[in-house]
Amino acid sequence: MFRVSRKPSFLLLFLLTVTFYSCEKGDRQISERSAKGDIHLGGCLKVAVSELPASLAPTEISNATASEIGMHLHDGLLKQDAKTLEIVPGLAESWSLDEAGTSYIFTLRKRASFHKDDCFGNGSRSITAQDFVFSFKQLCSSGDAKAFETTFKNRVLGANEFNAGEAEELVGVKAIDDYTLSIQLTKPDPSFLFVLAQPSTAVVAEKAVAKYGKESKVGAGPFVFVSSEADLVLVRNDEYYSDDAFGNRFPYIDTLIFKSIATREQQLDAFFSGDIDLVSSVYPDPVKKILEQHVADFSGKNPKYIMQRETETVGYESYSINRAGIKGFGNNFMGYRDFSRVQIEQ
Repeated sequence: MFRVSRKPSFLLLFLLTVTFYSCEKGDRQISERSAKGDIHLGGCLKVAVSELPASLAPTEISNATASEIGMHLHDGLLKQDAKTLEIVPGLAESWSLDEAGTSYIFTLRKRASFHKDDCFGNGSRSITAQDFVFSFKQLCSSGDAKAFETTFKNRVLGANEFNAGEAEELVGVKAIDDYTLSIQLTKPDPSFLFVLAQPSTAVVAEKAVAKYGKESKVGAGPFVFVSSEADLVLVRNDEYYSDDAFGNRFPYIDTLIFKSIATREQQLDAFFSGDIDLVSSVYPDPVKKILEQHVADFSGKNPKYIMQRETETVGYESYSINRAGIKGFGNNFMGYRDFSRVQIEQ
């Protein structure tokens, strides 16, 4: 009997301590992490993308692949839960909207910080409302018109004028104090919170941009940039603010590697040869062939591979295939995957 799961398995097993891991170029020594609750910590996840983006800057993000990578390196005011699709707190721990539906007030977390980097010297890396004012100015003056057009254009007060060079200030965005940000819209827009959950509206550090330019890879997300010589290698941000119900800090895994593999057929070959750990958006025609070729690996009580249905739409089906023992990855509303809560059985 083939093992095909329609919903991800959420069976969580206990892992006491992770002291060292190795994953190609992601090798590094890490401090001990003791798991609380039935949670697996540590490990390396290798995933494929059709091609690596030319830039990792939030203002340059304009497609699903760049968004998928960017959401792990960067963080914004809000997030979208990969399973429920609901808007949840990000760097803003709470927010409110006035009765007119045009004025948002965001209260920022006080323990969130940018990734460690020499650009900060001995200065603070704490993220403040002023950092978002700077970041949104960068977005509205970006050379990538698509990022601006799909986010702040025709939505945020003064954004069009700032983008056109007709105003020196982005009047719709103000830092009330260090941890309170105001955003004024031109009219009510229920979709605006989803805009703020996009990686293109993530916060960037002014000192990092001053030192490295707009291509700065200093972010505030769950993973830190290490290398992009061949594969794109990210390692866990051990200062990330978010944790689970047991108090374990996200992300659970230690290393996340994105490999550039152009076609789905090549990605499937890479999966079965052990070069990557999962493949998404596999359609019915190759599924039958895959099951026929690897029937034993998908079968029994302890299968080597797990296949999951990604879509339930009549007339349109897609599947993902992953190695057994990998749990917790999901898709958000744009179809790209969030790996910050993935667990790998060791």
